[in-house]
Amino acid sequence: MRLKQPFLKLPIRFDADALAAEARALPPSAWTPHPTGFVGNEAVRLVTPAGEDSDNIEGPMAATDSLNRCDYVRQIMAEIGAVWGRSRFMGLAPGREVPSHIDINYYWRTHLRIHIPVITNPGVLFTCGDETIHMAAGECWVFDSFRWHDVQNKGSEQRIHLVLDTVGGGLLPDLMEAAEAETAEPRFFRPGERKSDGLVFEKVNSPKVMSPWEMRCHLAFTREHAGSDPRVLRILERVEKFVGAWAAAWARFGTDDGGRQTYEKLLGAVRKDVANLGIGRLAMKNEVSLELMIEQMIFTMALARRGAAIVASPESGTGLAVASTQAATELSFRDRFDRPVIIVSTPRSGSTLLYETLEQAPGLYSTGDESHWLIESVPGLAPAQRGWHSNRLAADDATADRAEHLARAFYQSLRDRDGKPADGRVRMLEKTPKNALRVPFFHAVWPDSHFVYLYRDVRETLYSMMEAWHSGGFRTYPELPGWPGGSWSMLLIPGWERLRGLNLMQIVAQQWATTTEALLDDLEEITPDHVHALEYGAFLAAPQAEATRLAKAIGLEWDRSLGDQLPLSKTTLTQPAKDKWRRMEGAILSVWPIVERADTRARRFLETRSLRTPAAA
Repeated sequence: MRLKQPFLKLPIRFDADALAAEARALPPSAWTPHPTGFVGNEAVRLVTPAGEDSDNIEGPMAATDSLNRCDYVRQIMAEIGAVWGRSRFMGLAPGREVPSHIDINYYWRTHLRIHIPVITNPGVLFTCGDETIHMAAGECWVFDSFRWHDVQNKGSEQRIHLVLDTVGGGLLPDLMEAAEAETAEPRFFRPGERKSDGLVFEKVNSPKVMSPWEMRCHLAFTREHAGSDPRVLRILERVEKFVGAWAAAWARFGTDDGGRQTYEKLLGAVRKDVANLGIGRLAMKNEVSLELMIEQMIFTMALARRGAAIVASPESGTGLAVASTQAATELSFRDRFDRPVIIVSTPRSGSTLLYETLEQAPGLYSTGDESHWLIESVPGLAPAQRGWHSNRLAADDATADRAEHLARAFYQSLRDRDGKPADGRVRMLEKTPKNALRVPFFHAVWPDSHFVYLYRDVRETLYSMMEAWHSGGFRTYPELPGWPGGSWSMLLIPGWERLRGLNLMQIVAQQWATTTEALLDDLEEITPDHVHALEYGAFLAAPQAEATRLAKAIGLEWDRSLGDQLPLSKTTLTQPAKDKWRRMEGAILSVWPIVERADTRARRFLETRSLRTPAAA
């Protein structure tokens, strides 16, 4: 939730020793790893959907067995009197951290997080925006989760906080008003001052069909923080038109299932249009992807997935919540994918053109665009949450929670060539150049994946990468900490810090070489019959033959006639021309020692893994 300042210290204090006693009395089995997989982060679930052992944030909330054992915690919650959402004891081991991040998904648009330190030390530092504080034991704080924030435990003992999520209510508005005015002395709330009953939990936290009035609220919030870039404003105007059309559909159908096809059509059209307007290359003022912001706030939550229905809360018999009508034995999202097809290449190698071509295969589903926002929206996968190391993701990063989170995000965005959403088990087509650094991660999530390596003449690729840097339209991290000028384009490679001081041509060459070496290392670890290599020039020369051959190799049908020349991809910057790279021939030859080894290796790999058989070559 957005606040006027980074932190607010509420004028109420609690008995930290009593809280610590309750936390320590819980069995070790109650402590579970943090769902993001951050090392040294663990939690005890106190409020969850239906009170079950889950890290989900949707569904009717209820007390867990752990909360029922903590009488003073329940007294605190009853005293504040808010409507409670997901809540936990959260532990942070000495020497560990919660990496810098911004909370921008739908849940955090309406929820506020209360922190009450239980066990702490002076080395525990909480940074939000440009302010860093230490929260003392027993104090009560809220903070602005829409600013970059992180937590570090530089002490020698574990930190434990009681963390309560809420949409508000009870005494909370008055406490926050008093904190902003700094007019009240903190009141000490002792154990036993009140009973621990009467807690109120949220029942509704995600819509079946989002109302146009709620959409307009989220859109206004996005406008407020989006900046004045004309490209951004054009996209927001298109979203405004979408909301108007949604309002017309809402007047006809409301939440009735009969409107689903109309709603899906509107969502598909607006996603396609904003993609064509270049939303994937734009960022908000706080460096968050504009695409991620709009997807998380509006598009993803606009329509509950197929099979959802409005039902009464099972706990109280009153209230409404979104629940699935499918059987409890339904496949996890991760298991709904059958042999995903993942195109991997260095940036500007023609992967968009190959992707747009393969999208036409029958029975293949895709998101229709780059998946930057989708992957980096999973907690723990964005570079900002990983110390800005790089876009590299390894097998160890594919924790069960992350894999399921990612699978769900992909599945809900998938459409086939006719615009129909995914249903049952499907084959997915995925591509973004950053995935060249994520092969072990995807292989761990879906071991049956097929990887299609696309190679393009390195000289042509370097020229196109230089064009992308100069255009300013491929800025993936507009304010990269520690980078001169701040703005970084395309994928973030391991060791990028060592490139400071190099000229742009040298930086681009290092991007290409580092990516290629890592990609080939990873592909060589995959079963050979799940790795396919394709040369961009051969694809352009005979698109029908190459598409047919590739489809057969990965187990797909092909029924399209492509003709002799493919249309330009949506990411084309300038009109293609033979030997265009020679305009920068001198600069490209000057960095040849940087790319030569990797290029030789790539060409050799292409020869041994190419789709072309000797007879066909």
